[in-house]
Amino acid sequence: MKSTILDAQGRPYDLASIREPQTARVAHLQREFDMHPARGLTPARLHSIMVNAEQGDLVGQLELADDMEERDAHLYAELSKRRGALTSLAWSVEAPEKATPEEEKLTEQVREWLSLITAEANGVHGGMALVLGSMTDAILKGFAPQEMVWAMRDGAMLPHLTAQPQRWFTASADRRRFLLRSRATTEASDYLPSVQGEELQELSWLMHVHPARSGYVARMSLARVLFWPYLFKNYAVRDLAEFLEIYGLPLRLGKYPSGASDDEKRRLLQAVVQIGHNAAGIIPAGMELEFQAAAAGTEVPFVAMWDRLDAAESKAILGQTLSASEGQHGTQALGNVHNEVRMDIRSADARLIEGSVTRQLIQPLCMLNVAGANQRRLPKFKLDTGEAEDLQAYAENLPKLAKAGLRIGVKWAHDKLRIPEPSEGEPILSGGDTAPQPTDPGNPAPMLPAAKPSKAQLAGQLPPQQSGPHDMLDDVVADALQDWRPLMQPLVQPLLAELDQAVAAGESLASFAARLPDLVNRMDSRPLAESIARAAFMASLAGEADLDLNHNEG
Repeated sequence: MKSTILDAQGRPYDLASIREPQTARVAHLQREFDMHPARGLTPARLHSIMVNAEQGDLVGQLELADDMEERDAHLYAELSKRRGALTSLAWSVEAPEKATPEEEKLTEQVREWLSLITAEANGVHGGMALVLGSMTDAILKGFAPQEMVWAMRDGAMLPHLTAQPQRWFTASADRRRFLLRSRATTEASDYLPSVQGEELQELSWLMHVHPARSGYVARMSLARVLFWPYLFKNYAVRDLAEFLEIYGLPLRLGKYPSGASDDEKRRLLQAVVQIGHNAAGIIPAGMELEFQAAAAGTEVPFVAMWDRLDAAESKAILGQTLSASEGQHGTQALGNVHNEVRMDIRSADARLIEGSVTRQLIQPLCMLNVAGANQRRLPKFKLDTGEAEDLQAYAENLPKLAKAGLRIGVKWAHDKLRIPEPSEGEPILSGGDTAPQPTDPGNPAPMLPAAKPSKAQLAGQLPPQQSGPHDMLDDVVADALQDWRPLMQPLVQPLLAELDQAVAAGESLASFAARLPDLVNRMDSRPLAESIARAAFMASLAGEADLDLNHNEG
């Protein structure tokens, strides 16, 4: 069934074809098994695998990348860090700049559609979290294909995504695109005699390409950078295992007489081996067995090479080493700098994933479900890579900047501090002096509030102020507290003066605490006592006169 939706060349899409998987037509791929090229890998064989990949045969290179993840625990751990840094990010859908109400509505709809998407990878079923996790496999191999099969669900055309093996794909003749391997032969080129593959079906693939370096599709993967460290580290591990097998064992030397037959030589060699492993053995008469000095040496060269190549893998994957191991000269400051490098790589990885999801998933969703959607004003997929700023520093400095006349947008402050804006009708937490103050458009300086709450409380739960009965004792207390600073100064000033002198003289805390009883006599409490007495006397007179303490204002 041809649709009225046109592709980039102006041709209508075949909507019937996107309802079934393209891989159903190449079933022979599912009957192939990995050859595990890491087994017995040598420099010459590795070079051959890499050259074949450059000529369009990606299978060996991709299978070797899989073997590396299985066999090298350090490489697996470093890749897990980089992949986990992405899958742990929160995702969202953002409207275009200066969005209209219709575009805001479409953004909400796309966000809902993405939450309904289903996915499958290696028998595991999930949603967008699984889609993003499958996309991170492209970090090592250069690309991660997920096939999309569309169907009507919940009133919309939605895809079901299935992660397919990378080994099912090959490079095009110009080495710039990926093709699905098949028995059809495409046009030959000077560099590639023949390429077995067919073009990927439109709207049927989320093909996330994640280049570690620029170049043709066969040479851009991070795996090619890691092949050589992996190979030589395997040599170091193998040599270390052989060294540990013979370390500390004496050299057994068997001597056979001249004229010994091949059978006698074979039995002598068998006896030498048995004595080495079983501490027992027999040899024919006339033959000798000597024990030389025990095998000596050290594992240091093997371990040094192993550590050096582990560090090379960490640098290639994470850009640094201190988040992988403590190192010899690591410090907290240097570790923070190295971690910032890793966060820079995470942000770059996130931008690549955002582009792939926006172009290859959100755009088809809008094309198939929204008639006349403007392709240049579609919502965008975003991963939250921001870090919350120092709340204490902003809480201290923002009010000062606002009082100095700097006009600070509330949305900017929310974004900086990673505090989501409240929804309509949601209770708001206010904090007195730290609450944002409204500004007069004609005057950049903030307007001071008429009253400031003394305790942080939910503004939405504050009781409404009512004009009603008023207690005269409140006025008495308020008048008494107006001059509380002058009243307290004679009481605390001697203590503060002695404290400043003790700090300046470097006096110890124990010595200062011993002098505290003497300081009490120098603290003048008479002004405070007189004020309290006057307030108590006024309250007593009001009670003796039987005054109505409750009266209406005005």
